[in-house]
Amino acid sequence: MSSEDLENNSAFKKRASLLILVPALFLCLSTGSFAEVVDKILVIVNDEIITQNEVDKILMPIYAHYKNTLAGAALTEKIAEARRNVLQRLVQDKLLLTEAKKMEVKVTDEEAQARIKEIKGRFATDEEFETALAQESLLLSELEKKYRERIMIDKLVDSVIRKDISLTPNEITTYYNDNTGEFTEPQKVKLRSILIKLDKGRTDEEALELAKEVLRRLEEGGDFGLLAKEYSDGPYAGSGGDMGWVKDGELMDRINVLVFSMNAGELSGVLKTNLGFHIFKVEEKTPSRMKEFREVKHEIEQFLYSKKVNEKLGQWIEELKKDAYIAFR
Repeated sequence: MSSEDLENNSAFKKRASLLILVPALFLCLSTGSFAEVVDKILVIVNDEIITQNEVDKILMPIYAHYKNTLAGAALTEKIAEARRNVLQRLVQDKLLLTEAKKMEVKVTDEEAQARIKEIKGRFATDEEFETALAQESLLLSELEKKYRERIMIDKLVDSVIRKDISLTPNEITTYYNDNTGEFTEPQKVKLRSILIKLDKGRTDEEALELAKEVLRRLEEGGDFGLLAKEYSDGPYAGSGGDMGWVKDGELMDRINVLVFSMNAGELSGVLKTNLGFHIFKVEEKTPSRMKEFREVKHEIEQFLYSKKVNEKLGQWIEELKKDAYIAFR
């Protein structure tokens, strides 16, 4: 995974975007243990060091995310995997930073400030940005230093790796023709829904009778939007039941099968789920289609270019490791 991939990881977009690298782990599971090892040197790479403090500042929001979604052995395994990934990524960056310094790669104040401005732009206000810094125990000067190093590495990779990477038109068209599944859009429906919930102070029988009454009024020509606003307990009630465009496979299995068996303009019957009684209307329907080459050409170019860069960069890093001093503590 490239540094850009890590930096733009959508799961942690705002907080993690303050840091050079994102996916990894948070070793210290308690505040006490974190404080005890905050200054520990984990790895020495040539004249550069990787400290526990450096790692933890990157990993705290990631650990918080894992803790909210995993538990037990799965959490432990994910943390261990993330720790290996982040240390490997940091070692690679230190190797590249050493090489950038050897080659006297320069970063201007304007370049560093432009990167900080870009990061600040991801936040609604300056106060929100400053709060994120405080939450991660980062000073603005530390952040600028990290991004100066990031720019140095990017410039190094530009001058050594990217400058020699090229793609032929044949490579792009071949990838398109060999991977048609990636460029097939599933069928879609423009959907409205009404949900009569089971937990609204009425019996199941009363909820079913209400759903049947709403369906009868719809079948007699009633306006779906108005009836949804009046009777629906679902999340789309305020918009008249409008769910927008939905792709095949995005809905609960039973609902998905039902709505994609319907035609445009058709009303469903009453469908019961654990949430309650549903009524659907398919307003429009589009079939699955293969995206045209012109629609995805740029996307393919970016993918193939990044793949070539990462492969060549990985080979170069392995060469750098052979002559480097790397010590894990």
